[in-house]
Amino acid sequence: MAFIVQKFGGTSVADPDARERMLRKVEAARAAGDRIVVVVSAMGRKGAPYATDTLLGLLEPAPVGSGQSDGLVRDLMASCGETISACLVASLLSARGTKAVPLTAYSAGIRASGPYGDAEVSDVDVDRVMAVLDSGAVPVVTGFQAVSPNGGIVTIGRGGSDTSAVAVGAYAKADFVDIYTDVPGVATADPRIVPEAPFLERLDYGSMYRLASNGARVLHDRSAVLGERFGVRIRVRSTFDEGLGTLVSAEPLPADAPALLGIASVKDGGEAVVSVICRPGRAAEVLRRAGEAAEARGAAVASRRRSPPDPDAVSFACRADDAHALVRALFGAVGSL
Repeated sequence: MAFIVQKFGGTSVADPDARERMLRKVEAARAAGDRIVVVVSAMGRKGAPYATDTLLGLLEPAPVGSGQSDGLVRDLMASCGETISACLVASLLSARGTKAVPLTAYSAGIRASGPYGDAEVSDVDVDRVMAVLDSGAVPVVTGFQAVSPNGGIVTIGRGGSDTSAVAVGAYAKADFVDIYTDVPGVATADPRIVPEAPFLERLDYGSMYRLASNGARVLHDRSAVLGERFGVRIRVRSTFDEGLGTLVSAEPLPADAPALLGIASVKDGGEAVVSVICRPGRAAEVLRRAGEAAEARGAAVASRRRSPPDPDAVSFACRADDAHALVRALFGAVGSL
């Protein structure tokens, strides 16, 4: 028996088949005797009717102005997707015999401060979440959204539902926070680009943060920072299989772990930055080979600034259309190191 926060991303709630698999995860954990809190993202990606980008697109024909008022409107609109997901998931669970209660950022006590669109979670008053849990029901909490000091809704950055889940887990003292996505853990490269890239059994918080902050989209970078601060054990798992996933914890990587941590990419318009991230002290050979492979494809070392600088990583700039090919070339050069 364990106390687990289960977070389900957009692909896990996007359609009836995915939602069925998600519901089974919740029901199986409950059947095993676990206490479960669910955190959900908005359903699907741009083009899906309730995805965050689709909702924000409704504002484009009639701009609401600029400055603070614009941020307020956009964040309130963006938060609607998670509210819809929480209501739907709670309703589906209850209809199947598992009583569930949807909770927004207000009722879940998730507070944040900072700019609209990129606020940082400051604390969570989990009394309401625990009251629902103690009643025998499953709290279904909206991710991504939080309450600002002035009582308004703010959002906490794209991918922020991961951080919402870790924050709830931290303040509620959960045994694990399980981040369910569409891949079975953290791989050394995006498995949709490099199918042979191995998945990692575990990572320390610092390594996970370095991967996420360089573009590995499997986990929000702030969730790794928050996890480290509170010692929350995070498991990155797949909604679509039964694997154990990747455990992110304070335990350092073993001395014989591979030198390569991962290859990640970020696209910005027509450009892309592809980064190779290594274990500290093990980077020399990896970065040498990566540089040779990138040069052979005409990619230059990027001037991307890191704060603080990371001596065990290197980034290369290329056209966005060439990013996948560069990732594959870099993996071919350093993936076995």
